Amino acid sequence: MAYLTTPKLIFPIDDYQVNGAPFGKRSVYNGVVWGLHLGEDCLAEAGTDVRAIGRGRVVYSAFHPGTGEKGNWGNIIIIRHKQAKTRRVFYSVYAHLGKCFKLIGEKVDLGEPLGFIGEGNTPENGFWPAHLHFAIYIGPWRDEVLPGYWKEGDQRTRPEWWQKPSDFIKQYLDQHAD
Repeated sequence: MAYLTTPKLIFPIDDYQVNGAPFGKRSVYNGVVWGLHLGEDCLAEAGTDVRAIGRGRVVYSAFHPGTGEKGNWGNIIIIRHKQAKTRRVFYSVYAHLGKCFKLIGEKVDLGEPLGFIGEGNTPENGFWPAHLHFAIYIGPWRDEVLPGYWKEGDQRTRPEWWQKPSDFIKQYLDQHAD
């Protein structure tokens, strides 16, 4: 399957602000250490449109429901991108969506709607305010959902396989400027 190059990136929501959990924060909820937060949380109203940060192909699109005891991710979309100049592959991760508009295998263009932010404080999207969990992953793809946190000893991922999303996009824009 051929993958499109991604010459330009944008932020996934208008007025992108990290006003929830920041990248790399050691997160503790209700006395439980979740680990290092691997993305950026942007608090926003439920129903806020979420867009593809760049051209690519959807490699993961699924609903992860929670229970009354344990909230979860809601809908998640992961897109594979290929840097236009270096040809390196990276992935953009969008979680806590109320609905996914894209399926695995579909191509997406820069700014194309992927879904919208789901309701907060629900088992489906977690027991916290409505927000977008947005992440950039540069590690190997294993055809499975990526974790939102890393704990010491976790074999599913490594902290060095993750980039601070806001810095990644800003650096990408600088590197790919004409």
